[in-house]
Amino acid sequence: MYQLLITLFIILGGITSCHFVSGDACNPTETAPCTCSTENGKRISLEDLMKKRKGYPLTANDGKYTYYIQPCNRLVQISQCEKLDPTLVSCQIEDTSLTAFGLGVQNKYVVVGDPALGTVALVNQYTDSNGFVRIMRLHLHCSEEEGTLIFENQTSTVSPITYNLRLDTVFACLERPGSSSSGLSAGSVLVILFFVAIVIYLVGGTLFLKYVRKAEGKETIPNYEFWTDFPSLVKDGILFTCRGCKAESTYEKI
Repeated sequence: MYQLLITLFIILGGITSCHFVSGDACNPTETAPCTCSTENGKRISLEDLMKKRKGYPLTANDGKYTYYIQPCNRLVQISQCEKLDPTLVSCQIEDTSLTAFGLGVQNKYVVVGDPALGTVALVNQYTDSNGFVRIMRLHLHCSEEEGTLIFENQTSTVSPITYNLRLDTVFACLERPGSSSSGLSAGSVLVILFFVAIVIYLVGGTLFLKYVRKAEGKETIPNYEFWTDFPSLVKDGILFTCRGCKAESTYEKI
């Protein structure tokens, strides 16, 4: 009976651990590509960030190219990019020649990754008239910054090229700093499970001893002798600790 109770407690603990380790899938919508909702009701949204920027795109520079990114499906509104393709929502411009290259078009954003693990990225791509493919991956990084775009790397110099950029922003956090969580914390769940296990132990143990072992009176209390000796065991443990694990130094007379 007691082994069964211990096993049940371990299983409950395992379920709790899995709940906090595994993440929730990101569920974007076509009308809000920069919003990532999870099954537990939390979400990541860049809408407020872009509203604060009054529609201006995010920008970054790698020393040769300047990158313009509109993560919320708005047109990039940079003249060189508009001349290349009026549907661009992300592009790069060579700093010297001012030549523009498309990185993504409207209504083609795809959201990948797991928000609980901090791996969410917005992905878009553009294929030019020569069939050259450029892919843009915007990795969202939870940060205390309002919104800083950083160029990280590119995968190659031949088609298809993937450009990896990182957006450090507080708006990429599932729980923004200073905000209160509407769900139970891990500690709260563990405390609840602890008391549930105690109730199961007492009620289940009492019923088992009374109806299976036919115990009566104090004998129906699970591990009665142990709990009776528990205060003295605690006392002995405290005294042992306070003495610093030292043995008695006196000798008996012969």
